[in-house]
Amino acid sequence: MSGVSMIDSSGVASLLEAFQTARKRGKEFVLVSVDESVLRVLKLARLDTVFHLAGDVAEAKQEMA
Repeated sequence: MSGVSMIDSSGVASLLEAFQTARKRGKEFVLVSVDESVLRVLKLARLDTVFHLAGDVAEAKQEMA
């Protein structure tokens, strides 16, 4: 997510769809390196409690192990 500096409802919907697809397949779904402005949107929608957030890929891998 490091290249994403803004997100709208379409972007949020895409993330939710990817999250649901991953869950159906028994996979983890982690958002890594989320920009502060994107994080604000996720928090407003309370999606910070749905998505697993990690600072970087190494942190995400460590938490998933």
